[in-house]
Amino acid sequence: MGQSTPILFNDRHILPGGRMPLRIPTGDSLDTLVFALKHGLPLGVCMAETQAQRSHVDIGTFIEIEDYTRSQEDGCLVITARGTARFAIHAFNQQHNHILFASVNALPRWPDCHVDKQSEPLVERLQSMFERYPELQQMHRETEFSNLAWLCQRWLELLPLPTGEKQQLMANSSCVATRDYLLSMMQDPH
Repeated sequence: MGQSTPILFNDRHILPGGRMPLRIPTGDSLDTLVFALKHGLPLGVCMAETQAQRSHVDIGTFIEIEDYTRSQEDGCLVITARGTARFAIHAFNQQHNHILFASVNALPRWPDCHVDKQSEPLVERLQSMFERYPELQQMHRETEFSNLAWLCQRWLELLPLPTGEKQQLMANSSCVATRDYLLSMMQDPH
């Protein structure tokens, strides 16, 4: 049936090859993080904008923690997470002091894909975003602008798309549907 992994929820998706800061508030989220670290368990992150969406999430990402700090604003723990692999969720269950676990199966990585002429706008606009927002460039010190799979995953992390749409695109076995979706958005932004 797969493995059982502790789950954190976030208001943004992180995908394989992506890096982002995640706020870990005190309470269940911090307890989940501590439990996973203490027991050497892989940690999963899922996107859910509301409490009600949590039970409808189908896809998540395993993460590794690269760094951590405390927020100067409110003292909240902030981890720098790197996405390592996607997974499909079969079921959620509460265990061990309200820590949420999910029964998951790892999904294969999207195959690397060369950027063709049609997909060049994705490169140009993402490079422009990296120039405009230096924090993106700092988070992604190693870029793969010639790899369409990497580009599409970064766009899914950045764009404010509804959770359901992101979940559908993430569930695909390659980046082709995401590329087509992104290019259609850029051609018809309305």
